[in-house]
Formats: sequence, structure tokens, C-alpha cells
Amino acid sequence: MEKEGVVRGELLTRQDRLSTRSRRWIHLALLVVGLAFLIIPLFVFEFKLAFFWLLGGLGCLWLGARLEEIWHPARQVYRQIIERCSQIVGESSDGEQLLDKLSQSLYQTLALESLTIWRRQAEESTLTLLRYQGALNIGDLAELPLDLAMGQVQGSRPVVDLPESALRQGLMALGMQAAISLRLGEELVGLIGLGRTHFGRGYTTETLRWLDLMAGQLALVVKNACLIGDLEETVKKLQLAYRRSIEVEAEERQRLAVELHDEILSRLTTVTMSLRHSQGQLGPEADKLQRQLESVSQEIGYISRRLREITQGLHPSVLSDLGLISALQAYMDALGKQIRSQPVGVVVALTAQGFGEQRLAEPKLERDIYYITRQALDNALKHAQAEQVFIHLRWLEDALSITVQDTGCGLKEPPEQLIGQNGRLGLLSMYERALAWGGRLTIQTGRGQGTTIHARIPVDQPSSTPTHLQAFTHYL
Repeated sequence: MEKEGVVRGELLTRQDRLSTRSRRWIHLALLVVGLAFLIIPLFVFEFKLAFFWLLGGLGCLWLGARLEEIWHPARQVYRQIIERCSQIVGESSDGEQLLDKLSQSLYQTLALESLTIWRRQAEESTLTLLRYQGALNIGDLAELPLDLAMGQVQGSRPVVDLPESALRQGLMALGMQAAISLRLGEELVGLIGLGRTHFGRGYTTETLRWLDLMAGQLALVVKNACLIGDLEETVKKLQLAYRRSIEVEAEERQRLAVELHDEILSRLTTVTMSLRHSQGQLGPEADKLQRQLESVSQEIGYISRRLREITQGLHPSVLSDLGLISALQAYMDALGKQIRSQPVGVVVALTAQGFGEQRLAEPKLERDIYYITRQALDNALKHAQAEQVFIHLRWLEDALSITVQDTGCGLKEPPEQLIGQNGRLGLLSMYERALAWGGRLTIQTGRGQGTTIHARIPVDQPSSTPTHLQAFTHYL
């Protein structure tokens, strides 16, 4: 059987060579006859006869030019598909669009009744259906077992020529007549199944050879589409993970704030009332003890105030009640009441564009924007030793931007190296909150040049008052 296959292949190769030589001679003969027909009218003085000679010459030249396309339609299709693949890769950066355009292009250019594109899942040794065209009843055939050795799945061949296997039976059940294996080097990327053509023609040796030549280009497109899809899926999973970690942190903040308010502050209030009652029962001769109790009462009062400030910082109720801009103002008012270590005062300018009476429909997004802005402000005050801080919030049609710029000392090292190191979790928290919503956070800084933190987060809700501008100044 093997010898017969080799002999049959040699005979086909000889026939192809003879056919190619014959076509070349015919092509050349047509061009020569066409040129002769064009030259002869120069020596013919009768107008009608010269016109017919000229018309015949043009016809021969046209036929010679079209002969390649007539005799080699597969070659023309190959060129069209290669050009289309390059165009698809250049136009699309989305994995789903790449696969859609590739399947539609092959389906239309090859004039097929049906087409399937499969991706190899190496771990499960299966082929997973990515796209299909035509009226196919997929049913349970969206995943086929890859029960053939890698050496048995290569090149382009009729499906009936594949070794007996579940893969062969599955492709035949779907009406596939030819299979193109998609390889990049030694890696099997997947497979393309081709159904019947609309013209009813089968897949000749020449057609399969041209399909085999374009397999590398097709494999590259499918591989790129799969990589883009995998990357997009990974990004979505990371965003969900970031959101979940932020949710856990927010829930813990809220639980701690409630516990501090309901338990600790309540007990401190009871202790303060008991001290005042005891002070009222002391006689005038206990002046020293009276002063000590007064000092303890003042200390308890200070602790109560600080705990309330901490509670508001953990879960600011003003954010839920009045919104983002009011919450930021309340936080800066609270900072202004605290004793700060800076030798000079700090001026904080807050501007907000697009924030009128309308609020973001997603409270969790509003919360994360609040904490990004607040963390950037805290960094400017605690680490940068800035004298001026500028905060600008802008609500656009499809995004919300946050810019916090200070005139401080700047970062001594690149911010990427500082994230999460030596307890610096503030930068990491800002990055995570921006990424959780598909946004991007950048830091521009330099020694002695101050720091600018900019975040841009996409939103589906446009501002109803995009030109509305608010400006506030706080002296800390």
C-alpha cells in the first residue's frame, strides 16, 4: 500500500509538471499571437479588416492575461486569503473580532457551504470549536477528542484520508470534507474544517497544496486571536479579584467602624458620665482629687473625639449621605482640625468638573474614587512635605479622571519599585482600586520635582452637567 501511494504521488507530480509546462507554452503562444494581431493592422490599409485584426489581438492578450486565473483559481483564492489575513490582523485588536472576520473571510472567499475553526486544548487533548459558518447542527460536537498522534495531524488533506478515529468521525458528522492543520513550528494550534463548496467541486490536489501553503498564516491569526482572548479573560479575572479584595476590605472597615462606635465609644461615654457624677459627690476638701478626675475626663474626651475621627475615616457616613465632593471636603476639614507636624501651613485646592446634583449610580465606584483621592492627598501631606496640593476631579462622558499634584520633594525611587515595599501599601491600594474598574493609574515624579498622580476610570454613566465647575480651598 505504501509503495502504491508513493507511485501515485510521483505520477501526480509528473502530471502537474507536464500540465504546468503545457499551460506555460499555451500562455506564451497566446501572447505571441496577440502581439502579431496588433502588429498586422499596421500593414493592412482596409479599415474593417484592420479593425478585426486589432480586436482579435486585444482578445488574445486579454485571454493570455486571464489564463492564470482561469487555470489556477486556487492560486487566486490563496492570494486573496493571504491579503485578507494581513488586513484582518492590522484592523482588529479584539480576539473575538479576529475570529469572526477570519471565519467570514474564509467562508465567503472559498464559497463554502460550511466551515469550522477549532482550537487545540493541550491539557485535555481535545479540539474546542471557536467559530463555525453555515447551517450546522453542532449539538454535542462542540468539542472533539484529539485521539491521533501529532504526526498524523499535519498538512491539508481530505477528512476521509485521516486515520480511523473519533476526530475523523466527528468531522465527518459535521459534513467537513477537508481539514487544514494549523501549526506554528512544532506546536499544533488547531484545525480548520472545510465543508462542501457551493459549486459542488471537491478538493483537488492543487487546492489542498495551496491550502497547505496558507495554513501558516491562518495558524498565526488563530493563535493571536486565542492569545488576545486569554489575555482579556485574565484581565477580567484580575479585575474581579481586585474588586473582591476591595469589598472584603470595605466590609472589614465597616464592621470595625460599627464596633468602635457602638461598643468602645458607648463605653467611653458611660465612663465620662460616671466621672462627672463622682466629681459632683466630692466635697470641697478634695480639690486635688477633683483636678485628677478632671484631667482623666479631658483625656477620655480626647480619646472619644479621635475614635470618632477614626470611625469616620474607616467608613465615612458623609460619603453615603452627601456624595464624593462633600466627603472629600469633610475629610479635609477634619485634617485641618488635627495638629500637623509641618512647620508651615498647607494649601489644598480642590476643583470638580461635572459633579452637580447628580451622583454616580455605582456607590462602590464612588467609594473607590474617594479612597484613591484621599490616599494621594495623604501621601502628599505625610511623605512629600508639600506646601501646595492641587486636586482636580473631572467627570467626562465615558470616563472619570482624578489628578492630584503636589509641590513636595518627589519620590527618590521609581514608584514601581516602591509599591508594597516597607509597608507602602497606599500606592498598591490606589493601583488595585483603579484596575478593579478597568482603569489606569500613572505616577509622574522626580527628586525635588513634586509628584502628580493621575487615574482614569471608564464609566457607563455620562455626567448630566459636564461644564459644571466647583472650586474649594482648604488651609491645613
